Amino acid sequence: MQHNQVALFSFQLPCFMLILTLATAQIIPSNTTSPPPPPTNTTSPPTNATTYTITKPANITKPGCPKQCGNLTVPYPFGIGIGSGCGLNPNFEISCDTTTTDSPTPLIGNIKIYDISDAEMRISNTINIKCYSQTGVLIQDEPAWTGLGRSSPYSFSSLNRFTVVGCDDGAIMNALNFANGCPTACRSTSDVTKGRCMSSGCCQIIIPKGLKYYNTSMITTRNHSLSWSFNPCGYSFLGEASRFEFQGVEDLSDVNFAKKIMDNVPIVLDWAIGNLTCVEARESNDYACLDNSQCVDSDTGIGGYRCSCNSGYEGNPYIGSGCQDIDECADPNTNSCEQICTNTPGSYNCSCPEGFSGDGRKNDRGCIAPNSNSEFPWIKFSVGMSVGFVSLVVGTTWLYFSIKKRKIIKLREKFFQQNGGLLLKQRISSNEGGVESTKIFTVAELKKATNNYATDRILGRGGNGIVYKGILPDNRIVAIKKSKFMEEEQIE
Repeated sequence: MQHNQVALFSFQLPCFMLILTLATAQIIPSNTTSPPPPPTNTTSPPTNATTYTITKPANITKPGCPKQCGNLTVPYPFGIGIGSGCGLNPNFEISCDTTTTDSPTPLIGNIKIYDISDAEMRISNTINIKCYSQTGVLIQDEPAWTGLGRSSPYSFSSLNRFTVVGCDDGAIMNALNFANGCPTACRSTSDVTKGRCMSSGCCQIIIPKGLKYYNTSMITTRNHSLSWSFNPCGYSFLGEASRFEFQGVEDLSDVNFAKKIMDNVPIVLDWAIGNLTCVEARESNDYACLDNSQCVDSDTGIGGYRCSCNSGYEGNPYIGSGCQDIDECADPNTNSCEQICTNTPGSYNCSCPEGFSGDGRKNDRGCIAPNSNSEFPWIKFSVGMSVGFVSLVVGTTWLYFSIKKRKIIKLREKFFQQNGGLLLKQRISSNEGGVESTKIFTVAELKKATNNYATDRILGRGGNGIVYKGILPDNRIVAIKKSKFMEEEQIE
């Protein structure tokens, strides 16, 4: 919505026409040629700042460029000084205001910067305030809005929430292709619940990714006449959700509530380089990612990319020689080695002194001294168990097949005797036959001689069996009769 557009806001109360008056605002111009004046509200940076990868190396800025403005370290692709060339491009140039009596103030446009991380930037907040007298007269009215510039690499992060605090208020957040708001209502302190932003004294809405501008507008139905004793003012603001927790009546009656928000709840901006994807950027002449880093597509909704160090590396992927190998062995807290740590590019290896066994890692087998009684000999135990198990399996298998083979031999012997084998042996040893004239062939020998009883070896068929032509290993030709059935009376 444009600055002079009109918005309607209804929440089960009479409708109001809102004319968006823009004042006490913040804006980041697309092309700033000189440092803008410092913001009206300068605050201390929020606590719990994180140490980021791009600020790790010793040289994080271009040669000859300052890296510090007040308490803020400014890493490349950002740079201090408008028109200094210290940033990747003019959109990444930050002015350092030294006119204040305290420490220098880093500014982007006319907004104070608290910190810069690998993907985000935190900036000072603005808050929309409307306060009323006991009789319902408006005595303070401070609208709020922030613009980032259409061509800037920044957008409002989805880590922010639009929040309304009060007991007789409604507020709208307007942006390009986006408008949303929520109401608050409470007539007594018993209606208010601490820690909950669900319309009783406080409400919140999420914002979409990719917003570069917003303004806020507030309305009231009864000018706080029913809640003035514990809530004379209404507030609306955009800020990092994790930094704000509604304190109930304490917040509603706090005359310093606005300052508390300004001091402790920053606005989070996402940033990215250009508007190309990683695939497109790699083909361009100004691709920003250097050695040992990877390109990450921005998820801000407005395109662009960022660079990130590969696993096992740290530093600034945009400057110098890029990301550098982390020596995990230099700090015992960054490796899991028990005794010997050997650094490798992007990683490390653990080992044990000569004579020790184990993998050398603290959370695994570690290093086991030879003949050590301090620990159970797991390796020897495991090897012994494995050998014992294999031996048991082999022994059991051998015993099984031996017993099975003996059973087969006995069964064949039984069949041999049942089918006249004993009688045949007697006749061979008698005067009726001799060893030279009579021989007992095995089943395998008979199969080989008849080519496994092939049909082309059949010489004739009878009632009791089939006669085959057989060729013995010494090339003698014999006739082999294979019985169809066996009868006891026919054995002889």
